[in-house]
Amino acid sequence: MLDKLKDMILPRQTTFSKITVIDEKCTGCGRCVKSCPIQLLMLDADNKCRSNQRYDAFRCITCQNCMAVCPAEAIAITGEYRVGQGFWKNDDLFETPMTFPDPLGQGGLTNAESATDKLTETEKVIYGRRSIRLYQKKQVPRDLIHRMIEAGRFAPSAGNSQPWKFIVIRNPALIDEINSRCKKALRVHTRLTLPKAWLDKKIPGDPDARFAWWQKIILPLLVKLRPGDTDQRVRGGVNTVTSDPEYHIFFHAPTLILQLADRRAIGGVDYDSGICFQNMVLTAHALGLGTCYVGLIDGLKLHPRFRREVLGVVDPFEIVMALAVGFPSGKIGRFVRREKPRVIWFDGSRG
Repeated sequence: MLDKLKDMILPRQTTFSKITVIDEKCTGCGRCVKSCPIQLLMLDADNKCRSNQRYDAFRCITCQNCMAVCPAEAIAITGEYRVGQGFWKNDDLFETPMTFPDPLGQGGLTNAESATDKLTETEKVIYGRRSIRLYQKKQVPRDLIHRMIEAGRFAPSAGNSQPWKFIVIRNPALIDEINSRCKKALRVHTRLTLPKAWLDKKIPGDPDARFAWWQKIILPLLVKLRPGDTDQRVRGGVNTVTSDPEYHIFFHAPTLILQLADRRAIGGVDYDSGICFQNMVLTAHALGLGTCYVGLIDGLKLHPRFRREVLGVVDPFEIVMALAVGFPSGKIGRFVRREKPRVIWFDGSRG
């Protein structure tokens, strides 16, 4: 019983992806360092990419953006996130290894140039879309934002309820204020879910750190009630965000779009909102823009007066997601690997 609780709080039998840097290729441009959402990388004294040793590997989410943004193809990522036992066990749910897109069954595609003419333009956008965290400073023209919103407007919704509403923010000071408020609220998350010794950017997650007695009581309950918020990768990532005063959760993107939804929507807001925003995201990338979903906007839930008086968010609407938007800085054209699809087929007649 005790072991089960320990594995719920922080699974012990875990493996993570490994980042390998090819020194001969690394140019020291630093794009990987800036693009890593968990800040796992740094440039050493020789101007080569390295693990920064400030954070445990448990923060890596295997997004592979460091690899995708490297112009010299100096980064290789091997392995996958796997948990071998307990509540978080997943090593029997995936077929290893992850693979590149293979829509034609002719071998994986590693970049846009390798995508043959047999693929539709829509497919190429889907496979080439990355969560962009490197943006140019120039503002996104209003007409391009309009085209994104129009694409979202024509997304399907349950009962054709079309519950969405948008707030487009192009004021840097306001974006910065939202960033600060969210980070302050998210600090509550790390204080609840991590040992106190880990709430410091300069400490790399001392393996000997211990959870407080009250954390050992509430964490199993939180894991059961809200597993998506208490996954060890989430806890490590949020700690990265809140412990670094220079971390900007919107990555200094020039435009921020908040998606609101009428909470009375037919069938709930989650599916409709996701479909709508993905229409907008794919349109943005087709137009040469970059985007990044930012779920950490949930931090504004602890700032009801700000939401109401500054942003104008009032019932029956609620903020469901944020989208950073801007022109990507540099070329980000490499495809990434993903878990193999889990599919059950039923063909023909049942006998």
